[in-house]
Amino acid sequence: MTDRALEKRARTWLCGQYLNVRGDFEEDDALDEFEDVYDQVRAGGSALAALRQLGHDPALALGERRKDGIGAAGLWSEETEVNSVFRCPRASDRCTARRTRDEAGAWPMCYLDDPDGVPLTPTAAQPSHGGPG
Repeated sequence: MTDRALEKRARTWLCGQYLNVRGDFEEDDALDEFEDVYDQVRAGGSALAALRQLGHDPALALGERRKDGIGAAGLWSEETEVNSVFRCPRASDRCTARRTRDEAGAWPMCYLDDPDGVPLTPTAAQPSHGGPG
């Protein structure tokens, strides 16, 4: 897989996991570190570098531990099935995020553009389960 493809997958994963990762860092009293790393990505920095700063190394197998991080390759080793009518709000190919509404019906958000979140953009594509999420 090319560096560009890995970067895109890392960016997509960071976008989708924003609230989970933020919660983990908040529990560890490291919210400032978390925000610094995400601010770098929001400013156009590398998502792969951000994963490494957050302690996940995509060069290592999922769960493998080394001094500088925990393996994260399995986090996006397989393509995600797209059942969505929402896409990344960026008008470029930098992110492949595609989502449906959550269980409560909330509109999916991107937290890589703005810390408060930016709504994902509806698309014309229909999800495979036959209707909007």
